[in-house]
Amino acid sequence: MNRENNSTEKEMIVAEDITDIQLTQAGYYWEMGFNEFDFTCKIKGEDDTLHMREQRHDEGSGFVIRSEKDDIWERITRKEACKLDDKLQEAIQYGNYHKRIAGLTTVEDCKDLEFELMENNNVYLNRVIRKLWSELAAKQEEIAGTEPGAVIDFRRKTDEMFQRIDGMGASEIEEIVSDYVQSKIDENNLEAEIVGVVVSGSRCRGIEKAGSDLDVVLEYKGNVREDVFFDILHEDGMEIGGVKVDINPITEGKTGCLSEHVGLIEKYLEAKKQETTIKQLSVIEKIKHTKQTSYGAKKRNLIKSNNQER
Repeated sequence: MNRENNSTEKEMIVAEDITDIQLTQAGYYWEMGFNEFDFTCKIKGEDDTLHMREQRHDEGSGFVIRSEKDDIWERITRKEACKLDDKLQEAIQYGNYHKRIAGLTTVEDCKDLEFELMENNNVYLNRVIRKLWSELAAKQEEIAGTEPGAVIDFRRKTDEMFQRIDGMGASEIEEIVSDYVQSKIDENNLEAEIVGVVVSGSRCRGIEKAGSDLDVVLEYKGNVREDVFFDILHEDGMEIGGVKVDINPITEGKTGCLSEHVGLIEKYLEAKKQETTIKQLSVIEKIKHTKQTSYGAKKRNLIKSNNQER
């Protein structure tokens, strides 16, 4: 269709008529060759919703933008449609990262996203990057001010001692687990809110054995019982890099908060580490004793043999 020859019966729309654009839904269907996005907006001051579909094909790509109340696609020229596409691409970049920033739970997550933003040279992202930097800085201050010092120290030690799994560090794994937990909350319509997630168990101090599970502690708020939540989180048999993930959900009102729990974990792991050290020393002493006994026996036999020869 020639977008320059649209019907004049309806009022024409230009990109500037569409304001207050906010991304509400993004769907990326790479294998099927298209992406879909939904936005809230105002068209000439009136609330409306936009739907954009990006289609990839052998000759390139194209897009269609429609509105719910009075479809704009038949009332916008190709030139203005391209201008509107530019505005929507900015909204997509901002909306996706805005959502991710809102979901950050640790200072380490903030640093990872900061690095990602620095590496991303998307032209549309660059137009909204200052706003995202401000939001990320505010989020980092918020987390640093609310996360207990015990948890921060625990994470720092974990980052130093954690043996990467499939190339991923502890903070990346915590983010994956957090996303998984949130998906189970949404899937089961649970009244639960994630407070914090930390890698625990032997792997957080690099003293795991071959085949050890990946233990994770999850603190949450809500009316879901810990044992019920535990069963829900384990029904899929979650694994990361071929390692079984064991998620232990806790609440402040029952098992205790995360800051208390990491203190107990630290004491347990320290005792386990000392126990392992003692066992290793015991083995070394046994080997040493065996060698000494063997050497003594050989020496006595040699002396006895020499005496017999005399």
